[in-house]
Amino acid sequence: MPSIHSGVPKTAKEIRQSFIDFFVSRGHSHQPSCPVIPLDDPTLLFVNAGMNQFKDVFTGSRTVSYSKAVTSQKCIRAGGKHNDLENVGHTGRHHTFFEMLGNFSFGDYFKEEAIGFAWDWVTKTLHLPASRLYATVYNDDDEAFVLWEKIAPELKNGRILRFGKKDNYWSMGDIGPCGPCSEIHYDMGEHLSKGQPDAWVNSENERYVEIWNLVFMQYDQTPDGNVVPLPRPSVDTGAGLERIAAAMQGVDSNYETDLFRPLTAAVADIAGKKYSSGPEGASHRVIADHVRALSFALADGGGLSNEGRGYVLRRILRRGARHGRILGYKEPIICKLVPTVVEIMGGYFTELKARQNHIEAVIRSEEERFGELLDTGLELFANLERKVKSSGSKVIPGEDIFKLYDTYGFPVDMTATMAEDAGLTLDMPGFEKAMAAQQEQSRAGSGFAAQMLSNAIDLFEKKGWPKEPTTFVRGEHGAAFEWKTIALDIAKVDSEAAVILRETPFYAESGGQSGDVGTIENEKARMKVTGLIKHKDYIIHTGRMEKGTQEDLVGEVTAHVDAERRKDIMRNHTATHLLQAALRKVIGEHVKQSGSLVEPDRLRFDFAHYKGMTAEEIAEVEMIVNEEILAAIKVTTEEKPVEEAMKSGAMALFGEKYGDTVRVVSVDDFSKELCGGTHVANTAEIGSFIITSESAIASGVRRIEAVTGRKAAELSRFSKAAVDRIGAELNVPAEQVVEAVKRLTATVTDLQKENRKLKTERFSGGGNTIGTKEKIGPFEFVHWDFGQTEEESMAGWTDSHKGAQGAVIALAVGLTNGKKTFMAAASAEASSGGIDAGKLFGALVKELGGRGGGKANFARGGFPETVSYDEFVAKVREKIASTKK
Repeated sequence: MPSIHSGVPKTAKEIRQSFIDFFVSRGHSHQPSCPVIPLDDPTLLFVNAGMNQFKDVFTGSRTVSYSKAVTSQKCIRAGGKHNDLENVGHTGRHHTFFEMLGNFSFGDYFKEEAIGFAWDWVTKTLHLPASRLYATVYNDDDEAFVLWEKIAPELKNGRILRFGKKDNYWSMGDIGPCGPCSEIHYDMGEHLSKGQPDAWVNSENERYVEIWNLVFMQYDQTPDGNVVPLPRPSVDTGAGLERIAAAMQGVDSNYETDLFRPLTAAVADIAGKKYSSGPEGASHRVIADHVRALSFALADGGGLSNEGRGYVLRRILRRGARHGRILGYKEPIICKLVPTVVEIMGGYFTELKARQNHIEAVIRSEEERFGELLDTGLELFANLERKVKSSGSKVIPGEDIFKLYDTYGFPVDMTATMAEDAGLTLDMPGFEKAMAAQQEQSRAGSGFAAQMLSNAIDLFEKKGWPKEPTTFVRGEHGAAFEWKTIALDIAKVDSEAAVILRETPFYAESGGQSGDVGTIENEKARMKVTGLIKHKDYIIHTGRMEKGTQEDLVGEVTAHVDAERRKDIMRNHTATHLLQAALRKVIGEHVKQSGSLVEPDRLRFDFAHYKGMTAEEIAEVEMIVNEEILAAIKVTTEEKPVEEAMKSGAMALFGEKYGDTVRVVSVDDFSKELCGGTHVANTAEIGSFIITSESAIASGVRRIEAVTGRKAAELSRFSKAAVDRIGAELNVPAEQVVEAVKRLTATVTDLQKENRKLKTERFSGGGNTIGTKEKIGPFEFVHWDFGQTEEESMAGWTDSHKGAQGAVIALAVGLTNGKKTFMAAASAEASSGGIDAGKLFGALVKELGGRGGGKANFARGGFPETVSYDEFVAKVREKIASTKK
């Protein structure tokens, strides 16, 4: 353990704050962590490094007012290239969620200052002993090697080590910024392993642990494979808080720090199983880790679903829940740990406390559902295990894995884990083949328009960007629909044109708002604008020439925005703000935007909420929004420093990046949001607001779709016409239609009941004559395929056989509510002869992948659609034949 000086940060909270204070005192701007769900970057499943929020700053496509920054970034590594999931719980340093401390230079300082800062904080602020520290550099980075010798002479004589590209070189991708990196490693103690440092540093071991990585972005990888120096080299660093806490607290594992100890203790208390730092404590560690990842992901607008990041989060939850079962705890466990996560981390990450109830509710609901699934899956897997082993094989066929996954929703990773426990392996190629056969359609690509925009960027990159940036001409409340301006540069991209204007009234898609369309023209030429993209400080307008050539557009032009389309978008955008405010009033302050889409003909709003809205809640939200519209409230916009805007109560939209100055859009005191989009001048311009649907898009994430203005009027006219037609059919006034429909529905229901009663009486009375009869040993087996039917008919028929003379077993099979079901009865003589209907049919349907059971003289249940009537009857016949009287 390092020697502790007075005032040395030791707790994780103190370490985080000391890091931020250290760099702020050296001129860095403290930036908050971005959400761990990167809705503005489709290339990422989760934010997995501190630099993610600055990627476009490093590439030059976004400018910021500061040249140095410091952050404490929330990160998740599970799925994709960076995936630590399978190692979690089995090592002391792997996590799905971790906190990355980082300092960044955007063309300000470089290697010497970065190395100096790192060495000073580690040795002078944390007072980690230099004798236990090692530095690594890239093989060819002699500059960094010399700087380490100069700045940290204590590391001379063998503790500055060189490594190759695999360990000490970083790149953003196949093209773009790249460069060597330098790391600081800490020796956790020789009790963990013996041997020379040069053989252990940068290898997978518990003794020499990397605590800080300094990336020197000094090159640009070009598409043709060349590496050229960047004009403004930058620095990106990342220091793992969990690992530094372990070093400062003198423990061998991150799970022994104050970030995890309360969680593993809580797991032990809830499950009633004492925690051990050895292998037997793996389940405690898995659950402690996974609840952190889930809490932060859900707090930042994530949800649980069957695809993409939602599936990864669902997999994390189910893995944690299964480890609860391993500890012998069958109730939901992860949700009970959320308060502990909030207590540990909520002081700095206040979103945890604000959304605690939502996080707990989503996790609890999913755990309960998975508990039921796991019970069913364990039974299905047990049958599958017996089947495979009885055949002499040790491989579960791909079709069976797929059936568990597709038909019963049982995760493949769970099947793999249980197979490993049973000494079996999975036929994954067979599974992939079955999956591919079901999903023949491939996902749509980016499409021609998106590709064309990408090509336009590449073209301007090669020919050079105009010296002047593009200025967006907003006009009062977005009302600048026509603007005389200058076309600074043009290009031909494939069969279309691309133009950069000095000023433009065209709004490029941003913040969920659709981009504008229209025309750019002069006396010689006219271009129809169909696409827009922001890049760096420019807006590229793309489209096709309707008159003249691209070259004819250079110079003075007039830009025309499609005014009616823009007005429709403005109505929907302002209505979206009103909707969010109304939702927070009706269902709670935890409501947080998870995504939005504002188009001319509709608006879509995704938000975090753990359950579906009731009809009454939807009606109340709709009413509140319409009241704000009818009140004809002025919509005001104001530019403010971002900190002042946030203090004033303005809501920041999820995943957005803001500069030092932001635009605040307010609707009196009802709604106040940071927004760069276009809005109406007065709420009355919206006309009216109608919610068209409310649904789930993932566990814990709801979606509302709505219309305003012309579309709302159109929908109202259609609805009124429909009500009038129904009234005419029922011969009642429009205002009495609802009651008339209720009376009609009640009449239909009564008639259906009467019909079912008559059928039941018919089948009950005909119990001895209807159905196929056959003799199986001492038993008489009667069965009948009812086809599409009601349960009452099947029940009446089977009940009539309970009191039959002789050893009778009756089976009714039918399709009820779209599902294959059965009912079976055994007479008293059949029961005394060894037939237990509940056990016989319960065991049978489990073998077939269904569910069912009952008592000795009656059973009911369902079975898969893939099993035919004849197959089911044959299986029953076999079971009866094997029963000894």
